[in-house]
Amino acid sequence: MNFKDTYGKIGEDYIHVHHEVEISSIAEEYEVDPIEDLKPVCLNCHAMLHRRKPAYTIDELRRIKNSN
Repeated sequence: MNFKDTYGKIGEDYIHVHHEVEISSIAEEYEVDPIEDLKPVCLNCHAMLHRRKPAYTIDELRRIKNSN
């Protein structure tokens, strides 16, 4: 989904990010590395990643999506 196409200017340069390390498991001293820890995903994929606990990995979800 392209948020700009749907919402115009307010949606420009917007995307969800998925934390590879779940926020609930991050200790206070943990420093998020935006390159390694945050992955841009669409809203729908982000919701599906969290349908399981622990969350699916992006590769797992990609395989599920490709098999359907």
